[in-house]
Amino acid sequence: MKTRSQMKNVLHLTHTDIESDSRILKEMGALSDAGYAVSGIGVVLDEGAQKSTVSFSADITAINLHSRRLTFLPRTLRHIATLFELVAKMLPRAVRARPNVIHCHDTFVLPLGCIVKLLTGAKLVYDAHELESNRNGLTRLQGVLTLRVEKLLWRFVDALIVVSPSIERWYHETIGSKLSAVILNSPLFYEGRQQDKNYLRKNFGIPTESKVFIYVGILGNGRGIDLLTEVFKDPQISSHIVFLGYGELSEELKILAALHPNMHVHEAVPHSQVVPIVQSGDFGLCLVQDVSLSDYYCLPNKLFEYCFAGLPVLASDFPDIRSLLAEYGIGECCRLQVNDIRDAILRLERSETIFRFASLKPLSWKAQEGKLVALYQQCLPTSDH
Repeated sequence: MKTRSQMKNVLHLTHTDIESDSRILKEMGALSDAGYAVSGIGVVLDEGAQKSTVSFSADITAINLHSRRLTFLPRTLRHIATLFELVAKMLPRAVRARPNVIHCHDTFVLPLGCIVKLLTGAKLVYDAHELESNRNGLTRLQGVLTLRVEKLLWRFVDALIVVSPSIERWYHETIGSKLSAVILNSPLFYEGRQQDKNYLRKNFGIPTESKVFIYVGILGNGRGIDLLTEVFKDPQISSHIVFLGYGELSEELKILAALHPNMHVHEAVPHSQVVPIVQSGDFGLCLVQDVSLSDYYCLPNKLFEYCFAGLPVLASDFPDIRSLLAEYGIGECCRLQVNDIRDAILRLERSETIFRFASLKPLSWKAQEGKLVALYQQCLPTSDH
């Protein structure tokens, strides 16, 4: 058995709160189980997300970024100020960690990762949680700057991790070929851990005969929420909808829920509780809007949370989503128009169609762990690990 000092050190860098970021925690846990010593430096955020319990040995640090409060500055200037503060505060800690691998989550910490690589000789893994330069919420200028940063620093990247096949292809074709792996954002879910199958009906007083559609995720713009609320106002719809999450639209949705008895808002819960709660619904909703190339090529974590909960999915008709739903028989797609969504929901609530799921093992987090560890083994020569 190796002591911690004999293990290869993996340092995760991110501009998010690590203890609220399920993807980072799952990857850290997988690497810890594979025999690496893992640590992470993130930031303090208070966005309403629930923190998760860390079940593995890890040194996790969260720093305060005061520049994020400079709201009087234009967004791009504030972004740059935050970057400089992040590098200044994280760099000494990162160098002291003497990592063998720096695992950078998203472009914001990539410059820092490259500096640490040059100072320590570590390998650099770039984990793009989205198509970073063309994603929802970026201004045009931020998108251009992000792509330039990626292209400038690409030669320092030893391995790339992405969240969908189309995004992997985009990076290879647009920036350059790189050792890479698609790590799907599947839930860490244990069979047999199930909530009461009537939990949502009991919690919100939903009639037994009514179908329950559930939306999981950020309650923000660009996620089809406005379309869903419009659809569920329609008197033809007998189903109920539950929104589970947090975000800028939370209060607006609570007001709508008070006015419409078939709309409900469930407070955010830790990631470990999402799938058990979702199991008490009938259908999952994954209607991402085509507001960026990253959204068009996405495979969101909610898609996997639904299918591992056993719920068929009504999803956006985007290439990677359509391919996944067809291959595993886990749902259907529709166009993002109110009439099309309403027709699809009416069809699902009235139909006795049974979706016959294929084996979900290739989509499981255990399968993703295998791909992650294999990438690390390719990145670090056997003699080094």
